[in-house]
Amino acid sequence: MGVAMTAMLTTALLILSSSTGRSLAEMVNYVDLDHYNRLALDNMTRELRQVRDLTSYSIISVTCTDKDGLDLNYTYSPVNRTLTRTKNGRATVLLEQCDRFNFAIYQRTPLAKKYDLIPASSLANCKVIAVSWSCSRTLFGRKVNTEQGQTAKIVVRNKKEL
Repeated sequence: MGVAMTAMLTTALLILSSSTGRSLAEMVNYVDLDHYNRLALDNMTRELRQVRDLTSYSIISVTCTDKDGLDLNYTYSPVNRTLTRTKNGRATVLLEQCDRFNFAIYQRTPLAKKYDLIPASSLANCKVIAVSWSCSRTLFGRKVNTEQGQTAKIVVRNKKEL
C-alpha cells in the first residue's frame, strides 16, 4: 500500500513539475520575443521619423534617404523570416523568426470622420509609413509562442517638401 501511494505521489509530482517547467519556459520565451519586437519597433520608429525622402517602396521593403543623406533600407525576407536594416552598405538583422511583415505608405491627411489615413498614391506624397508584423518561436519542437502582432504608423517628420 505504501509503495503504491509513493508511486502515485511521485507520478503526480513529475507531471506537475514537467507542466510547470514547460509553462515557465514558454513565458520566458514569450517575454524574450516581445523584447526583440519592441527593440525593432523603437529603432525603426526613431530612424523612419527622421528620413528626408522615400526612394522606393514595396509591401516588404522600404528604401529612404536619411537625415545624413545616406540610403536606409528595411527589407523583409519571407524565406529567411528576417527583417534586415541596411545603411551605408552595412546590413543588420532586426527581427528573426518573423512570420509576416508588411509596409504601407499613407498621406498625413485622415479620412473624413475616421481615424484611417489616405493611402499615398506616390512616393512624393508619403508622410506616414505603416509597419505591421507577427513573429513566432518554437519550443520543444513545436510552435508555442506567437506575438499577436506589432503595428505602428510612423509619421515622417523631416520629409523634404517638393
